[in-house]
Amino acid sequence: MACWSRLFLVLMCACAVTAPTAAFPRVLVQRPKVTAPKLTDAQSAMVADSRRAIIATGVSEEYFDRHFKIVKVVNQPGDRRIVWKFSVNGHATNLSDVLGYYTKDGKRADTHSVVSTLRRMTEIEKTISRSAANRIMRQCIGAYAHPAIEFVNMGNEARLVLTAESARKTARHNEKEEREREARERANKSQNNQGADVIENEGDNGPPIVTGTVDLQSGKCTQGRLTTTP
Repeated sequence: MACWSRLFLVLMCACAVTAPTAAFPRVLVQRPKVTAPKLTDAQSAMVADSRRAIIATGVSEEYFDRHFKIVKVVNQPGDRRIVWKFSVNGHATNLSDVLGYYTKDGKRADTHSVVSTLRRMTEIEKTISRSAANRIMRQCIGAYAHPAIEFVNMGNEARLVLTAESARKTARHNEKEEREREARERANKSQNNQGADVIENEGDNGPPIVTGTVDLQSGKCTQGRLTTTP
């Protein structure tokens, strides 16, 4: 009889422990789904035409749908464009397709700026990593600024590249140029006091800014020069 009493107490304790769980069932929280903005019929037609224009440069529909996403569609008088985001292997860049038009046989036909931008596009699958591209850029032009991923036409073929500019001049270099400028001004002022003809300083071009373009498909870096003016 004592055993049955102890068993009854154990069962009562078990019920007391498990009862609250049944009273508070688990609630699953569902996150709201993120949906793309709806397009008007006119915008949808623009997107479809732009998609066909890009595919016509040399990529398949499957490749396009995997790597291109709509960013913005603008359909205003004098401003008709579709902005696409292209991404592959962690690299991403925006590509704008500005729409113009011409008339032929009394009918209006759209033109797409993306055709001249890409010309011929291949299905990019293999690229170097961003860290590798950064390392190659530093080896190519040293410390750099304003890096950007973009499409550049090379040999009538669209290449995905990383572009950047060499870092600006140091403060010490700027101070040297300032001293040289003040010395020229003092020399001109001295000539003026002596009655000599003064030659106006038209301004010397500053040292060129070195630019770098790293081909993300081949890993090759090409240098360029930008001339600056004071």
